[in-house]
Amino acid sequence: MELKQLQTFENILTEGSYFKAAEKLGYVPSTVTLHIQQLEEELGIKLFEKAGRRMLLSKEGEFFWRNARPLLEHADNFKNVMDSFAAGQIGHIRLGSISTIGRAFLVPKIISFCKKYPNIKLTFELNSSEVVTQKIMDNQLDIGIGFTPPANFNLSFEPIGLEPMDLLLPAEHPLARKKEITLQDLSEVNLLLTESYCSYRNEIDKHFSALGIPLKSLIQINDGRTIIQFVQAGIGCAILPVAAIEPVPDKTVRRKLANIEFGLMLGVIRRKEQLEKASESLYKELLYELNRSIG
Repeated sequence: MELKQLQTFENILTEGSYFKAAEKLGYVPSTVTLHIQQLEEELGIKLFEKAGRRMLLSKEGEFFWRNARPLLEHADNFKNVMDSFAAGQIGHIRLGSISTIGRAFLVPKIISFCKKYPNIKLTFELNSSEVVTQKIMDNQLDIGIGFTPPANFNLSFEPIGLEPMDLLLPAEHPLARKKEITLQDLSEVNLLLTESYCSYRNEIDKHFSALGIPLKSLIQINDGRTIIQFVQAGIGCAILPVAAIEPVPDKTVRRKLANIEFGLMLGVIRRKEQLEKASESLYKELLYELNRSIG
């Protein structure tokens, strides 16, 4: 039993004859006849009886239609679902982002996207760039906003721009009164750092190591907002992404370091293969908005 045979059967009922059903479906009349013959042979029953020029259901045909109609309705619903999926009106988007861009920039964009496409399922998480990248590689996320990933033949990275990093000091710290602060000035300062695998931490380690300057750090914290609280309490200083310290938190001072620039290349990460239509649409929107706002 094929879907086209059920559709032919339904159109004979609504149109009242084989000929009109053929016209409605765009078939030659012999095709309609063939569809019904195939059904009757498969089922071993007579589906229609002729009453003048009209075709009426036999009793066996009535029983058949009562049970076949839900199948056809389900098929129609399924087709509508698949059409909506293909058009990007429904689907499941899995998005990850570093927290600085995620909170400051992405959340309003995602809210707007959800209002525009209320039937799309969304999974949205804030995490480190390393975790987001790994989840994309493991097919647990579709799109990520993060930093340049390790070379991988299956990953695509569209760079957007540099995410700068500045020094955050307690307002009463002696260095806050200096006109220029160099990396050498920080050799005896307690720097509050993130975990060793974090991209921000790697950027800091890279610059200190390149200049042969010792890095003093007694406290390691895996959350930027908590680091800011420690700076506010006068526990230490921190080199943090600008997006995380705008506006400048109370009881702190934000300063640029002299003769050196901290920053990481930010971009959109995805696998190279085609995404489902809803994810592809969001990917293009994010790329456009990020280029316009950051690039």
